[in-house]
Amino acid sequence: MNTIIWLIVCPLLIAFSLPLLNLYLKKIYKAVIISSGFIICLLSINLLLKTLKSPIVYSLGSWEVTSGINLVADPLTGILIALIGLISLLIIIYSLVYIKENEVKYYTLFLIIIAGLNGMILTGDLFNLFVFLEIVSLASYALVAFRKTPKAYEASFKYMVIGSLGSFFILLAIILIYQQTGTLNLGQLIIEAESITGVMKTGLLFLLLIGFGSKFALVPLHTWLPDAHPAAPASISALLSGVVIKAYLYAWLRILMVLFDLKELLNFNLPTILIYLGVLTLFVGHLLAYQQKSLKRLLAYSSISQIGYIMIGIGTLNQTGIIGGLFHVINHALVKVTLFLAAGIFSKKIKLVTISDLKGLAYKTPIMAFMFTIASLIIIGLPPFNVFISKWLIAKAAIKSGFIIPGGSILIGSILALTYYLKVIKLIYTREEKASLLNIDWKFKLPVITLLITCLIIGIVPGFILNILEQGVVYLLDTQLYYQILFAG
Repeated sequence: MNTIIWLIVCPLLIAFSLPLLNLYLKKIYKAVIISSGFIICLLSINLLLKTLKSPIVYSLGSWEVTSGINLVADPLTGILIALIGLISLLIIIYSLVYIKENEVKYYTLFLIIIAGLNGMILTGDLFNLFVFLEIVSLASYALVAFRKTPKAYEASFKYMVIGSLGSFFILLAIILIYQQTGTLNLGQLIIEAESITGVMKTGLLFLLLIGFGSKFALVPLHTWLPDAHPAAPASISALLSGVVIKAYLYAWLRILMVLFDLKELLNFNLPTILIYLGVLTLFVGHLLAYQQKSLKRLLAYSSISQIGYIMIGIGTLNQTGIIGGLFHVINHALVKVTLFLAAGIFSKKIKLVTISDLKGLAYKTPIMAFMFTIASLIIIGLPPFNVFISKWLIAKAAIKSGFIIPGGSILIGSILALTYYLKVIKLIYTREEKASLLNIDWKFKLPVITLLITCLIIGIVPGFILNILEQGVVYLLDTQLYYQILFAG
């Protein structure tokens, strides 16, 4: 069986076997969980290496391409799948220490999300994209409520309501697409989308932006996210911010490029709409982050602001901007997972209710405090870190496209981020009279250190990732190449 299908089958098989393993083979239960993380990570890296040689198509069964289930991988999907594989492995290692109750439910839902994310990115048709999207959404709602507290139930319900409305808009768009074209296959849609009327295309553009925008927390559709992150376990906050909302964003971008050519998008004035929505998202996220007293809410609003940067890059609709936006997806995923996991460690080791409780933490756990500080400086976008490079590419593309103010807003946003992250760093390094060293398990430290080192390496040698993105964006923008992959194999 091809590697590409195992990326979906493997996490699903392990997820549904965990309850039985817990009952009858409890001694090997955790070994199976950690092994599953390594297997998924290795499969994802293997897929990335294969896509760098040539794109991959896998058709299930003996169905024709037009009517069967197809999985498609190019360099862009390959690197996103590798990102999910790496982050999921590190979160599993972290969770071995962090999660101490309802472990079976936790890991089952976690692996279901990984299977859904891989399926959503790899699928070659809209029907299965929606199925995988709903799998991810439903499992995410459950994990936000994992702690079973009133706040967790409230945050989960809010997330579910907004997410379900988003899913309704997406489903309605898919129904209309099928009614207009008679197909849901992404390859066929490249050809058949020409038959969709201008008025209908305007409606589809609106439905998809609202539907997916609510999923990846675009302002003003972001209100579920600041409540979901503080309520959920830190490991789930890391997963949601790091890869879940990014997978939704990728799915939206792929559909957008399949249904519309660049001339149509320019006629709809989409660059202006997306870029100024990005600016709005950027400033709302940063300004609200500055006001927070909870560290996880601060990180949640920071995640919203980063979606703003990505939207400015994508909104330029040129190669440099889209590469910059996608590079920021990768950079933000790595560094924000680092920050959420570090915040989870702090919560486990001290009574962390407000940011002021971080006072003197550097004298209790100097290594983790240092890691958090470096990660904060990275996400602010200071040179020579990786986030600086992606922000620079986005600003350059925006200014080149004539959007001077949005380009300048990237610098202003970085200054705003500096103000509230410095506030946290200052508290961490403020000495307290009583400060005894805390013992931190290596399973806590390893994921944070690994992610931070990865960020630093990408900042020093960004060329490898940028080259992959450059190859992948070609298949995103030139839809005829995507068509040829699917139908010529």
